[in-house]
Amino acid sequence: MPATSDAPSDDVEDDVAISDDVEVLRAEIDRLRELVGPSEQSYHDVRQDLLAARDAARGAEAAAGVLRGQLAEMHVQLARARQDQEYFQRMLPLGLRSTVSRISRSVRARFF
Repeated sequence: MPATSDAPSDDVEDDVAISDDVEVLRAEIDRLRELVGPSEQSYHDVRQDLLAARDAARGAEAAAGVLRGQLAEMHVQLARARQDQEYFQRMLPLGLRSTVSRISRSVRARFF
């Protein structure tokens, strides 16, 4: 019978020992967290920031691609405008000559 009287005191001692072990483990976890650095939530936040920055970079690259396309199109349009300008500059003297010769023929026909 003495064994039954010792059982409740063993349970109390076991509960105290478990409670002490839990406190020791919690203290160890806190110590390790201080050594390791940020918490898992911080890592999650950093990951979210990384993904947001990646998306922003992709958007900027896409916008830069659109601008490069527009710039290339403007270069083509500028080259065409320069070609047209050169063509009209070459044609202008010929046009003036023909207009002057037409006027001089008309004047000659009327007065001579």
